[in-house]
Amino acid sequence: MDNNYDQRPDSGASQQYDPYGNNPYASAYNYGNPEIQKAPNIFQQFVISFLPPQYDRLAKVKTGSMIGFVTLLVLVATVISFVILAIGFLPGISGDGSSWVDELPDFELSDGRLRIDEPFLYAGGASYIYMTEEVNGFSLEDARAIADGGYRNILLLGRDRISVWQNGEYQQANYDHLGSNLEINREWIADTLMPIFMAVLAVVYIIFFVGRVFWYFLCAAVYLLFGMLIAGSMHKRLSAGTLYRAAVYSKVLMFVVTTFLSEVPFVNFSIPFSLRIVVTLSFMGVAISKLSDGAR
Repeated sequence: MDNNYDQRPDSGASQQYDPYGNNPYASAYNYGNPEIQKAPNIFQQFVISFLPPQYDRLAKVKTGSMIGFVTLLVLVATVISFVILAIGFLPGISGDGSSWVDELPDFELSDGRLRIDEPFLYAGGASYIYMTEEVNGFSLEDARAIADGGYRNILLLGRDRISVWQNGEYQQANYDHLGSNLEINREWIADTLMPIFMAVLAVVYIIFFVGRVFWYFLCAAVYLLFGMLIAGSMHKRLSAGTLYRAAVYSKVLMFVVTTFLSEVPFVNFSIPFSLRIVVTLSFMGVAISKLSDGAR
């Protein structure tokens, strides 16, 4: 009698296993289907985050890879924000190597008063700068009216007062309140102020980036609580780690959309906070309904 028997994975005969627990057919069985063996990489995670029914694959992502994904996502958004600000505001960065500093006329700000021969206007990108000694100053209503035109960085200098509008926040101050020794002119701005401003801005954006990463994960922790309620209502048995991953990736859509809207100069509206919550929770709900019970 022939004692040979078929040992192929698809045969009905008994399969032999290594006494140390290795399956000799594992590589053959998984051939052509690598997703069984490995979780999505960072770039695949970005694509799948827009597809809640496929969050089963994201449940396999390791914690380090998830942190790397969020860090890279926030880094790209922060760099884009910095570059857009630099192109429209800082000297030597725009395509022709010029900026509003190069267009500044001769002026002097001293003894609590602005002196300039004729009004100056710069409107480029998201920045709007206007200087004149024909009026003593500007108001919140003036800044808001200019902001309605799509400008986010507004600087208004009158004869006695400066007004600043930055991403929806307004401040103003009289020159004589800034110090009796304050003296500013075109050369001082180009040679002293702008290099200092660029260095400070870089530090501010680094701090902003780190804080933004922590804030992303903190918000995801809040969404985790809602995820537990959603999973309970669906009678789904899912680990906290899986629900937290669902929260992290469900936030991606609104993060990308709000970042895009905030950086496009001609877009003058933002998505309400309540709507962002609803969309994110909807993504989580769909993802949780498709996740397998016991997913870790």
